[in-house]
Amino acid sequence: MEIRVGIHDAYTRLVLDGNQKQPFKITLADNMSQIRLSAPHLQFKGKHPNLSKTLIQNISFHSFRSGAGEFIFQTKKPIKILKSFVIPPSKTAPHFRYVIDIQEIKNSTIKNSTTVPLKKAPPPVKLTPEKKIIVIDPGHGGKDPGAKGRKGILEKDVTLGVAKLLQETLQKTNRYDVHLTRNKDCFLKLSDRIAIARNAKADFFISLHADSHPRPDTRGLSIYTLSKIASDAEAEKLAIKENKADLMDGITLDTNSPEVANILIDLMKRETMNLSKKGAHALVCKIRKRVLLLRNPTRSANFAVLRTPDLPAILIEMGYISNKQDEELLTMPEHQIKLCEGIREGIDHYFHEHK
Repeated sequence: MEIRVGIHDAYTRLVLDGNQKQPFKITLADNMSQIRLSAPHLQFKGKHPNLSKTLIQNISFHSFRSGAGEFIFQTKKPIKILKSFVIPPSKTAPHFRYVIDIQEIKNSTIKNSTTVPLKKAPPPVKLTPEKKIIVIDPGHGGKDPGAKGRKGILEKDVTLGVAKLLQETLQKTNRYDVHLTRNKDCFLKLSDRIAIARNAKADFFISLHADSHPRPDTRGLSIYTLSKIASDAEAEKLAIKENKADLMDGITLDTNSPEVANILIDLMKRETMNLSKKGAHALVCKIRKRVLLLRNPTRSANFAVLRTPDLPAILIEMGYISNKQDEELLTMPEHQIKLCEGIREGIDHYFHEHK
């Protein structure tokens, strides 16, 4: 989309050249000095025209993840919209031309606050709020099976099954765009899981696990966040075990690349860690109504997979497959649905509190 401004004797003409026909919505503000033009598929790649001798003070453009966009034209004086229309492409002008004619109001008492639809265009389309991007990481996979249950179930299979259900649960709300780090039984380095979240520009990162414990009576869900110093000895042991996943591929994060070294510094930002803790507390608050939690369910340790720059991240231990009851529950669809609904409620609460 490109913009041109033409000066005529009785009016000023705004012309926007675009490659496709689409519904536009034009709104004149109450102060008569601002025009907003929005459309569901709108991008601005051109240069700003010279506005020095025109009625326009400045032009700004805002884009949204949905693909929608909005131009804001600030005028030097109160104006009224004379007319607006669309000119289809021709041999001499291969683009759609959206035209708005405006005129200065000499008598400032004139009331002309209005929404003007473009002629020959479909009804205006409401702009929907941007969806939050969630990345779900099913722990382990491929040659790294993770923990093994008493009946032979594998952690990598449990985490993948719950991750797919959680993705479906979140997307049904139409508030989230949800990605999985893996959607099949494959091996991923911890650094690759981080990279997927970064490339997706995620707003929240959730790593799913189902651990084992030497004591078979240990059971319940817990949520971990990143911390240089572990909250307790058990959390530290768990982090050490999970961080060994990359050794399956013969490398460690410490020797991966200079980029990762820089990431490890950035990931410790206080704001990100605080938001991760708030996210963990929000989820625990909602999940505890649906499933059994471990005593002291909110914990922290130096998990490599949670070292995500400027991105709140949590690791959920959904239970212990070394425990008879937890192992059975984690394979039951009814329990998985309860768990995913609890996580969904927690995420809703987190984003409501931290818009």
